Amino acid sequence: MRVFVYHEHDSFLHRLNPLTKLAYAVLMIVVLTLIVDPITPLIALVLTLLVVSLLGRVRPLDLLRTLLPFAVLSFGLIWTTMAFYVAGPSSHPHPILTVGPIVLSDQGIAYGLVIFFRTLGFFAASLLFVLTTDPTDLVQALIQQLHVSYRFGYGAHAAYRFVPLFEGELATIRAAHRVRGVGTGGGPIAHVREFAGYLVPLLAGGVRKAERVALAMDARGFGAYHDRTFYRRSRFGLADLAFAAGTVVVFGAALLGLQRLGWLGQLVPPFWH
Repeated sequence: MRVFVYHEHDSFLHRLNPLTKLAYAVLMIVVLTLIVDPITPLIALVLTLLVVSLLGRVRPLDLLRTLLPFAVLSFGLIWTTMAFYVAGPSSHPHPILTVGPIVLSDQGIAYGLVIFFRTLGFFAASLLFVLTTDPTDLVQALIQQLHVSYRFGYGAHAAYRFVPLFEGELATIRAAHRVRGVGTGGGPIAHVREFAGYLVPLLAGGVRKAERVALAMDARGFGAYHDRTFYRRSRFGLADLAFAAGTVVVFGAALLGLQRLGWLGQLVPPFWH
């Protein structure tokens, strides 16, 4: 499974309106941004992955494999935050480990975990939307329900369709270079030169394809009228209402439980002391 590419399947999440899943992703990102504690983003991350796996019929192993590169990149945020965390004037961090001028405190470690789980939560919410949303359905929903100009919607969709075409074009260029014996040397400098050799033909091919698409759209009178008809209608249904209600109930219960335990919004949860 490729990263951030629509995973074609038939599941509960796939049948939802794209705007419902988009609202979920946006609200999840906003909530995780406002709440500062390591437990809440961890719970949100786990619940989101469970939703994608169970309701989106995406294998857990594929999800973990997709999140692994982002987890490795986000790990750098942990140690930099731990090492250079500056406590506020009213807080009293407790030193845990001292290595030369670097002092690791409980608040620094907790804030590093907050950034780590928050970042993975962002990616998980984005995966729920991207993996289960057909780009065509998204464009239809934006045009019909959010009244986005169809000129912009279909134009952006045509540009998005270039991504898999570029992948195939890049594979063709690499095969042609191998046949000619170009870029067979080792080392980082050789790899940089090899990649630079791909850019010019890839860019030239992209410009030619974009020109052909623009001419085809213009020849068919695209954008000549203010309104247009649609073959498929985008609507909200009972499944969207059930998903929204279930999300409010599950995450509301989780937040209420954290509030009762005294962990919600606490940078250093009480059980750490």
